[in-house]
Amino acid sequence: MKKKQYVPEILFLVVLFCFIFLWAVVQPLNVSPDEHMRYQIVEYIMKYGTLPEGGDPEIRNELWGISYAFSPITSYMIGAVFGKIAAFFSAAELAPVIGARMVNVIFGTLTGFLCLRIGKRMLKPGAAWLFATLVCFLPGAVFINSYVNMDSIAVFSTAWIMLCWCKALQDGWSGKLCVELGLALSVCALSYYNAYGFALCTIFYFCISMLMCGEKRWDWKPMVKFGLLITAVVLVFAGWWFIRNAVLYDGDFLGRQTSSMYGELYAVDELKPSNIMTPKKMGKSIMDMLFWIPGEWNYNWLSTVVVSFIGTFGYMNIFMPKAWSYLYVLFFAVGAVCVLPLLPRLLAVKDVKKEVTDYQEDSEGSTTRMIVYRKKRWKMEGVFHLCLVGAAVIPVILLVIYAYSVDFQAQGRYLMPMLLPFMYFLAKGFENLIERIKGNAGIRKCVYGALCFLYILSSVLVYVFVFLPNYR
Repeated sequence: MKKKQYVPEILFLVVLFCFIFLWAVVQPLNVSPDEHMRYQIVEYIMKYGTLPEGGDPEIRNELWGISYAFSPITSYMIGAVFGKIAAFFSAAELAPVIGARMVNVIFGTLTGFLCLRIGKRMLKPGAAWLFATLVCFLPGAVFINSYVNMDSIAVFSTAWIMLCWCKALQDGWSGKLCVELGLALSVCALSYYNAYGFALCTIFYFCISMLMCGEKRWDWKPMVKFGLLITAVVLVFAGWWFIRNAVLYDGDFLGRQTSSMYGELYAVDELKPSNIMTPKKMGKSIMDMLFWIPGEWNYNWLSTVVVSFIGTFGYMNIFMPKAWSYLYVLFFAVGAVCVLPLLPRLLAVKDVKKEVTDYQEDSEGSTTRMIVYRKKRWKMEGVFHLCLVGAAVIPVILLVIYAYSVDFQAQGRYLMPMLLPFMYFLAKGFENLIERIKGNAGIRKCVYGALCFLYILSSVLVYVFVFLPNYR
């Protein structure tokens, strides 16, 4: 029986893997955002067997004057291994490229595996399947898993961190869980910078849950002990990258300042950081930027972010039909509306722990109930959901700031670190709606199944009619 219950999950993951693989194999090189610049790092590692410096002329882009080697290159390092293996078995020119893309195909599948684990812990069975489906078969999410980038590993790291939060919520903190969380945070640190909001929220979640949500409040010793264990794991598995950056770039452990310096030195004039035109330099307000429709854009900035999060492909030039994107927005809006009544309970960080009552009788024998003692406690579930809100909001804030003052872009892939929290709350909303259906559980199960089927079908149709025709 235990083996049989895993069959649907295995089938789900096999279908997911094959679906992402179909996206990966049809694309020529460099038809997705900056894939050529990213793949140059893979080629460099395959060629020399060592990691490149960010300013190496061999990988420095002639237009932008920089390379992606200033930032973490974890996927590209693994991709070089896969590329070598692919080249060994095939002499096809695209073989090492497909090999490098397989890294993200695998990370996308592993994200699906973690989503199933999260759903089992936090949602009813039907809603758990819906949550995993919402995350894994969003066209924009499938797309980032299909070419060489760091977005896929970033989403994977957020899923792993979120699963650790779930384990802490239900099972409590332990040394084993802290090691696992340290590994998840290490992957996050070695992924995309816009995923770091999850690490920040993890610190808050860990500290509040340890100090305020236990039987004994303000017990510092366990927090310090487990905190040092998590820190040690992160330093061992991720610290080397930032130490390397600090050595190579005169203390710039993130590499961002050095990258900007190289851009100023070597980029063409119009792409130098000091010359790039931004809404801030144009005197626009942030509100102006949100609803601005530049040039021949199909949508304003805010709408472009939304539809590209749902699914815009190529170099942000292959759009889904507007009606199709709006249908996704409507579907998400239904889930969002249905979760609103739950938010006061989900986000409540305190509740009543204990009441002591006294019953007194008057001269006529009437009994009066009096509350003598009432104590509130911090609720770990509320902290969990509050941190998920924070993890969803931070990437949005970072994108708005970046687009407004650094580089005007409206790419929804920059919001992918919010994918799991966003879809989790939507799944909660649909769970709230569907569980109100009267009748036996079979009816509710059919509704969940229908939603999952239609959502996956939509993604398949996007591939067949929107994505694939560009590369036949």
